[in-house]
Amino acid sequence: MSFDPWSHSADLERLVAAGYELELTGDGYLLVRNVPYLDQDRAVQRGIVVTKLELNGDVTINPVQDHVAYFMGSTPYRWNGEQLTPLAKANMTLVDGRVAHFSMSLKCPTADRYPDYFAKVEYHVQNIEAEAKQVDSTTTAQMFGPCIINRDEWPFEYADTASGRAGLGAINARLAGQQIAIVGLGGTGSYILDLVAKCPVDEIHLYDGDRFSSHNAFRAPGAASLEEVRDGKPKVERFAEIYARMKRKITAHPYYINEMNVSELGAVGFVFLAMEGGATKLAIVDALERMGKPFVNASMGVKKPGSGAMLQAIVEVNGSTVDERDSFRKKVDFGEIDPDDPYMENIQVADLNALNAAMAVLWWKKWAGIYVSSKETFGMLIDTYLDALYTHRA
Repeated sequence: MSFDPWSHSADLERLVAAGYELELTGDGYLLVRNVPYLDQDRAVQRGIVVTKLELNGDVTINPVQDHVAYFMGSTPYRWNGEQLTPLAKANMTLVDGRVAHFSMSLKCPTADRYPDYFAKVEYHVQNIEAEAKQVDSTTTAQMFGPCIINRDEWPFEYADTASGRAGLGAINARLAGQQIAIVGLGGTGSYILDLVAKCPVDEIHLYDGDRFSSHNAFRAPGAASLEEVRDGKPKVERFAEIYARMKRKITAHPYYINEMNVSELGAVGFVFLAMEGGATKLAIVDALERMGKPFVNASMGVKKPGSGAMLQAIVEVNGSTVDERDSFRKKVDFGEIDPDDPYMENIQVADLNALNAAMAVLWWKKWAGIYVSSKETFGMLIDTYLDALYTHRA
């Protein structure tokens, strides 16, 4: 897949042609490196101007009313010894840990908004550079150096501008570098993949020995075509192909994990269990505990109580870490699944699968430090009649 915003967007192409040294980050920021500025001693230094970048794929979108940019470097000054204006303290952290300590708010001088990123970048750069030129007329930001994407370090096929827009790059970076395994790619497992694929984890490994069929299509994210259902590909291969459109390093393992091959999970850092219970799951849990792996189990059951006119569902997740194993063992049932459970009939419960998956991913993100946790909670249970309000029990 080609990803080259420098040539696909006219405004970025103009910046490159003008000689600016650009860098595009994985969390959707455009950096202009080697911008000359004056420090408090009126010496010329080099800093970085940063702006959020709106992209549709690899094509820029008009920056609209956003006239704020950031600056990385020491405090910039004017040639007369005064601090540069307008300048405000900031603490904007990029996904790689670099921090911009200053923000600048310069509105477009000729219109109510910047027409493109060329105009926005050049106006902010020149505001800083002009002061340095008062001391050294030859200094310039137009160094014609390399323009960097660092795409080899990206977990996605294109920039995550959603994180940049929300300023969440540094928080989401806590997931970066993780190797994740999803064991079981049925209704719940496929929704787990849908959510995890939007996270900056390094690798995702999918384990399931089943093939994609009609009942899977009604319990999985997206809409499968008739041709896809007829094709009957292994589930893991089908989903790996779909999510590889945006997420890198998804590996399909078209077989089940059991006590004979569970050692494969030793290569990953976190495991989602989205499989049926029984002796096989117990053997996997035993092995994960021996290997010191954190993991979360997603499970659900559907009943037809009384007259069978309505369904009752139990949706549950339980996590296990090196520091806390007992809670998991106490709460998880390793018995074989009830043959009378309507879920075994492939009843269409996509909403419950999605809920179960979301609960599991939320548990993982709390464990990773993405969300605040008011207490150590290793399990979450939702027991509901489908026409009633959900009640939560820790």
